[in-house]
Amino acid sequence: MSSCCPTGALPASYAEKGTSFTPAGETIDLGGGCRCYATGDPRWKTAIVVMHDVFGLDGGHHRALCDALAAGGHYVVCPDFYQGGSIEPYYKNGAADEGKEWLKRFNWAWCSAILERVYAHLDGKGVTSTGSIGFCWGAWAVAKACQDPKRVQAGVWCHPSCQVGRELYEGETEHELAQRVRSPTLILPSPQEPELYRNGELAAIFKANGIASEMEYFHDQSHGWMTRGAGFLGKSWFDSGGRENLTSMIGVQRGVNLTLGWFAKHLHHK
Repeated sequence: MSSCCPTGALPASYAEKGTSFTPAGETIDLGGGCRCYATGDPRWKTAIVVMHDVFGLDGGHHRALCDALAAGGHYVVCPDFYQGGSIEPYYKNGAADEGKEWLKRFNWAWCSAILERVYAHLDGKGVTSTGSIGFCWGAWAVAKACQDPKRVQAGVWCHPSCQVGRELYEGETEHELAQRVRSPTLILPSPQEPELYRNGELAAIFKANGIASEMEYFHDQSHGWMTRGAGFLGKSWFDSGGRENLTSMIGVQRGVNLTLGWFAKHLHHK
């Protein structure tokens, strides 16, 4: 049986089950427990910091996504905020509430300390502009990072779960997070996220603050489609309705293309 996508259309880890995947990048240690996956060439002078979902760096297809973004002309770094951990075991054991308690340790004080090491690494590589994309939980981290436009000049929220800000951390609502964002932001929601991501509420906040924003609604996808890891409300992507088929593969490629276009527009200084 042939693959649903042409050879080379997507990173190998998105292919049919049993297909081997060899990451193009490498694992690097930035000290202080900051392990990262890094891929691409810093000579492009632009970088993308990838914020993983609640399955962690080693869950889903984060490395494949990083490689796809690097192939678009960027140096890409995905820090492991959970230090090898994942909420997946809690999901599998039907203990989502315990998983939320575990997630509480990774607040903004924790994440920002890790990001400072990442930024120092990028500075040392000669990077001049940086974007960030986050998935699920990671979209919240992107929103926080984009409050400092000197460090992150553009952000992408993909199947966002920014409610973790008010449920687990500093108490910021999705609207308050948007109010504090100072970098252009692209939102890529699916039907399983709240309507506020696509009904214009957040767009109005960005516009009032003079922050460029766009939204592309992925009506035919399931939460988690870009990473194939964490799904919605304590389930995996597959258990949330995700399926490995042509529609979902097109969704991944559209997400990658839109992200690369957003960064091409906002990371290259005139």
